[in-house]
Amino acid sequence: MKTTYHDVSRSPNRTLSNQPASLVTHVIGIFVFDGFSMLPAVEVVDVFDKANHVLAAGHDDAPRYRTVFVSSHGGCVSSSARIDVLTQPVERFRSGRAVFVARGETAVDGSSDVKFSEWLRGKTSHVDEVFVIGNSEASLDAGGASGQIQNPRVLAGAGRLQPAAPTGRNTSDHASRSAVRHALALIRQDFGFSVLRRVLEHLPDTGLPEFNAIAANGAKSIKEKIHESAQWITRNCNKPISITVAAQTAGMSDRSYLRHFRAEMGVKPSEHLRRSRVELAAAMLTSSDLPVDKIARRCGLTSGECLARLFRQVLDISPTEYRNRQV
Repeated sequence: MKTTYHDVSRSPNRTLSNQPASLVTHVIGIFVFDGFSMLPAVEVVDVFDKANHVLAAGHDDAPRYRTVFVSSHGGCVSSSARIDVLTQPVERFRSGRAVFVARGETAVDGSSDVKFSEWLRGKTSHVDEVFVIGNSEASLDAGGASGQIQNPRVLAGAGRLQPAAPTGRNTSDHASRSAVRHALALIRQDFGFSVLRRVLEHLPDTGLPEFNAIAANGAKSIKEKIHESAQWITRNCNKPISITVAAQTAGMSDRSYLRHFRAEMGVKPSEHLRRSRVELAAAMLTSSDLPVDKIARRCGLTSGECLARLFRQVLDISPTEYRNRQV
């Protein structure tokens, strides 16, 4: 029994002209043929939907992605899993950010599809890049189109540079990884590493070491910056420290820094500074005979009274009482 897979990634009939002038849409075409592998196509849609989610959360004026299924004649195209995809005809797809070409799990002679060959050669379209997934590479070469494409950016970094897909049950997995790799690379080109890292946070393990490393380094980077900043505060607690200066040590805005610091350290930066000053003062009270006033000034405070107030707030005793207990 067949089921029909509609263009689920899109709002019905919404086009570029329907959107506010401040928004630009990156159109991503997924060119499919009868018997194409469903998984790579669906995962491409999922990656760009995740990117839309991230962009909507923090980049109000950023371009959005819109994925469109395309075929030579339009209408329903059946995948190898007997799932029908509703497509638009190729003549309606005249421009886009990129196109992913997904043929069947076995290569088909590309010369038999005149519309596709003409479109691919650039006679009727303006597409920045074309990526092939699965066994589409063999199909493009068979049709003679890969050497005649007029757009110099087409096929840049695309499937012809990928190793041939293995045979057997791993073929679909290989095609999916290749498709996901190209989709993530586009997001990195369009919006940089910051957005890419956040998209990767919404995806399961991609099976792509280079992107998994980016995700890991992104998460680790925030944690390391906060802990390094906390150590900086401790080392410099004998000096006046503002939130702005502390945030700069982590390369963050004040607001972002406060949020990340509290999440990582469990306290506000100001509380961490107070505790660091108490620890420094406690060490000096134990190891020296310096007066409380002088210790206070060496801990970044203006007077012994300020130090006494801070000790009571943190340790519930006075500096003098603390010193006497250590004897």
